[in-house]
Amino acid sequence: MKHFLFALLATPLLFSCGKIKDPEFRRLDNFGVKKLGFEESTVGFSATYFNPNNFGVTVKEAAIDVYIDTLYLGKFTQPREVAVNKNAEFTIPLEGTIGLQRAMKFNLPGLLGKEVLVRADGSVKVGKAGIFVSKPIKYSGRQRVSADLIKNPAGAAGSMN
Repeated sequence: MKHFLFALLATPLLFSCGKIKDPEFRRLDNFGVKKLGFEESTVGFSATYFNPNNFGVTVKEAAIDVYIDTLYLGKFTQPREVAVNKNAEFTIPLEGTIGLQRAMKFNLPGLLGKEVLVRADGSVKVGKAGIFVSKPIKYSGRQRVSADLIKNPAGAAGSMN
C-alpha cells in the first residue's frame, strides 16, 4: 500500500517535468585580476546563462579548461554555490590561477576592441534537494574584448558576482 501511494503521488510529478532544456549561454562579464603576484596571478570572470525550465536548481561546482584563441588560459573553478531560479538568468563566478609565463602570452590591452575565440571544456554539478548530477560543459564562441568586459582591473578589491 505504501508503494502504491508513493507511485500515485509521484506520477503527476514525473509527467509535469516534461523535457529538461539546457541553459542558454548569454555572455561573459567581469573579467579581472583578483590577486596579482610575481609568479602567478588569480583572475576571474562571470559566465551568465538563462534557465529556460520551469524549475530552479543549484549549481554546486564547476571546473572548466578555458582557451583564448588557441592558447590555454587555465583551469577555472566556481568558488561558491549559485541558486538558479526558474525561467531566469543566472551568473556563475569562475576563477583560476595563471602563471607568469602564460600571462605574458596574453596582451590584454592589445586585445581591447578585438574579437577572440573563447573555448571552454569541463563539467558542472547541478541538482535540487541534495541530489546532484554532473553535466558536461562545452562552449565555443567569439567574444569581443571590450572595456565593459573588464570591470575588475588589477589593484581593485576582488569582488566578483
